[in-house]
Amino acid sequence: MGALLLFITAVLATLVLYFWARKAQLEKQLAEEREETERVMSIAEDLKSRLSAVEQKADKKLDTLDRLCEQYYIYEGTENLQPRILKEVRSIVEGLRSDPSVQKSLEQSLNSRYDGIMAKLREAFPTWKEEDYLLFMFTASGFSSTTISTLLEKDKPYVYNKLYRLKERIRQSDTTHRVQLLAVLEK
Repeated sequence: MGALLLFITAVLATLVLYFWARKAQLEKQLAEEREETERVMSIAEDLKSRLSAVEQKADKKLDTLDRLCEQYYIYEGTENLQPRILKEVRSIVEGLRSDPSVQKSLEQSLNSRYDGIMAKLREAFPTWKEEDYLLFMFTASGFSSTTISTLLEKDKPYVYNKLYRLKERIRQSDTTHRVQLLAVLEK
């Protein structure tokens, strides 16, 4: 009888420990998912605020905030909220990352805002890679290093080093727009 009682107690203790460990594992996983969501939302907010500033000055009405808010409103309180918001953020990131029309719009906005700065850059440095122009454009638009890293799909140290090298190439060039090009990057 004592052995049976000891066996039942051991089984119950094992079950309690199993469920406790499982609960701890699920809480850890949930915390990691929240952290990832916060990181993505931070990037989305940065993109939204930067795009809004550029769009207002260029009279472009991209509906970034509306798109995010619409998804939030529709799926708030459901299990689909996070996947829908993440999908919308990915759509925005992919547009900036690889859609020529979105990139062209951002470039035109910078040109109108800074007296043809991108046209001057392309004229002064016609042999640069497209990635170099994008890095200049995203930096001049005021995107954070985290956002630029995300858009270029590169690590932050790569972005910092590449930007440093671009600035040095501009400094050492003999273009008449050198001061203006560097000033735009410092804003």
